[in-house]
Amino acid sequence: MADLASMVQSALDAHAAGQPVDLVRSQQWLQVRQRYAELSVNLIVNGHESLAKRVDREYQALREALRKAVESSSGHNVVDDYALWEAVTEFQFTVGHLERLHQRIEDNAHIQPAKQLPKPPVANDPPKRSWTQEDLDEAIREYKAKRATSYQRILSMLDNPKAPPSAKRAARKQARETFGRNVIARALGVKSAKMVSQSQPWIAMSKELGLPRRAGKQTGAGRPKRVGEQFALEEASMEADDTNDHAAADASLLREEREETLRRIRALAESETPEAKSSAKAIYDRYEAGEMTDDQVRQTVVMLMNSAGTDLS
Repeated sequence: MADLASMVQSALDAHAAGQPVDLVRSQQWLQVRQRYAELSVNLIVNGHESLAKRVDREYQALREALRKAVESSSGHNVVDDYALWEAVTEFQFTVGHLERLHQRIEDNAHIQPAKQLPKPPVANDPPKRSWTQEDLDEAIREYKAKRATSYQRILSMLDNPKAPPSAKRAARKQARETFGRNVIARALGVKSAKMVSQSQPWIAMSKELGLPRRAGKQTGAGRPKRVGEQFALEEASMEADDTNDHAAADASLLREEREETLRRIRALAESETPEAKSSAKAIYDRYEAGEMTDDQVRQTVVMLMNSAGTDLS
């Protein structure tokens, strides 16, 4: 198991002489985010909610310190930001202690995994096949054309300066779920999602919708926005340098997909769904063992929560 406290320290040491925004943009910080998600979900599905909430509080305090450091525009290096290092120290102390006690915490789990889970329906995705880039470009144009109404609605929301942040977040989520690289690759039966990344029609869509396109890069960074007091932490992470390293791009997208899957497992565990924690524990265990894919986890969570009339927000 990765040591989260050490991961945080390594990220800070690597960027101590740089600006806070460079830290937030780094692949190392994205790995910290994922490891935090893994740790917090692990605690919750094992029945240690109070420990999870403590980790949450200190992680949010760390994110807030980072946000203020990014927004301050003071020119201070990471190493000179006392408030940031203070938040880091508190967070490292807690997670370091928990990870040292990891095996004991697992052995004292209060939750037993459910023995049965509903089976998600078999995916109707077409079989994967080889494409020429030209044929794939045309297929992506047709895919977009069939969803033109949805595309324009998302674009209008993203470009509306009066739209509330919550509405924009929902629009970005819908954009990823409908026009994201991996979504289109599955829908069209593309063997290598890299070909979608290289498709000019999809690149144009990614720029308009602010979709993740390459490693550490959110093409939404190119969309007009104010840089200053409203320079949010997430926006900073979207500003990383572009790269043609498709292996890194795939790793970045997989990391984002894993974070979202873990978020949904946690939502189930914290819901009012009957046997919520035992079901979440079973799903988490199978997911970590490689027995369930991200799609299978998400479908199973939706089925469980829908059966109980619970909304997955």
